[in-house]
Amino acid sequence: MVEFAEDELVWLQLYRELRRRIEDGRYRERMPIPSLRQLDQEFPVSRGTIVKVVTLLAEEGFVRPIRGRGTYVRPRAEWPQSRG
Repeated sequence: MVEFAEDELVWLQLYRELRRRIEDGRYRERMPIPSLRQLDQEFPVSRGTIVKVVTLLAEEGFVRPIRGRGTYVRPRAEWPQSRG
């Protein structure tokens, strides 16, 4: 299980971790990221926080939720141009 720093917003730390995993290729393009249940087991945060972060990643164009199938990493060419 991952532990987060107490002096920084938990959702922001989770966002950075999941985005890093996408950008580093741990979560591969066109493949699903772990399910909400799996993320809930791995990270010591509420399910609502996980949903918030995955929703933000989708809004930014890093992942695409597909109803009934999961949330998939979009191809790198579709990611936002300014990543920072």
